[in-house]
Amino acid sequence: MELLLAFLLSSQIDPIAADQDCDPAYPTVCIPPSPPDLDCGDITHRGFRVYLETDSDVPSDLTNFDPHRFDGDDDGIGCER
Repeated sequence: MELLLAFLLSSQIDPIAADQDCDPAYPTVCIPPSPPDLDCGDITHRGFRVYLETDSDVPSDLTNFDPHRFDGDDDGIGCER
């Protein structure tokens, strides 16, 4: 399971994300910050990483974890279904 999770997270990196207005709560994909509030049906990304407060690599300035609420079960993976 951990290997699958690692693959899913590493395969979602968007190289253009650094040049766009992307929410830092979602480090492997470029999703616009809220507002507006987005749902999984509003975006094409699936199975992407969502920072959790307990993650050891969270940027020190990140204060709004999962503002779009893509990770409903708090396992660090957004839009799993």
